[in-house]
Amino acid sequence: MKRKQKIMLIVLLLLLALLLAELLFRPRTVFSSLAQMLYKQQRYESAAKIFDRYKEDEAAAANLAKSRYQQGEYQQAQEASEAALKKQPDNAESLYDRGNIAFKEEDYSKAVEYFEEALLKDPTDNDARANLELALQRLAEKPPPPAPEPKPDKDKREEEEVRNMLEALDNLEARERKNQRRQEIPKTDHWW
Repeated sequence: MKRKQKIMLIVLLLLLALLLAELLFRPRTVFSSLAQMLYKQQRYESAAKIFDRYKEDEAAAANLAKSRYQQGEYQQAQEASEAALKKQPDNAESLYDRGNIAFKEEDYSKAVEYFEEALLKDPTDNDARANLELALQRLAEKPPPPAPEPKPDKDKREEEEVRNMLEALDNLEARERKNQRRQEIPKTDHWW
């Protein structure tokens, strides 16, 4: 019986040593795993704090966006998603997440763009396809507001007035030079 306890103690100490070595030599992996575990347990705020520490990593930035999205912090989720897409522009999952963020913010035209892009990168993504259809439906129900007509700015009007005055002054100056030349050259009736 004592021998069995010693073996269990040695195995336990060996496992503890391996865990410490993992923590010392690959902390990013350990903390990433911990954050993913917290995310799966729907402890999004705690997961976001850990993902935020390692947001230089593409996966951590994408997971940070997901955590912020789950907390309802859509602006921060959008920023994290942008950072993830800068690191991995062809990541279909990040494009899908970006589409979800735009959808929640009721920017259906942007959501459609992101879902279409995600489907171009991964045509087998049924969730992106379903969300694209939903976004298209919402876009048809509530089209984006028309672009406002450009109003003539005060600065533009002033700039145009200055341009017109300068053009008028140039024309006046050109006429005066022409009149001066006529006066300088005396006309004579003699051909010699």
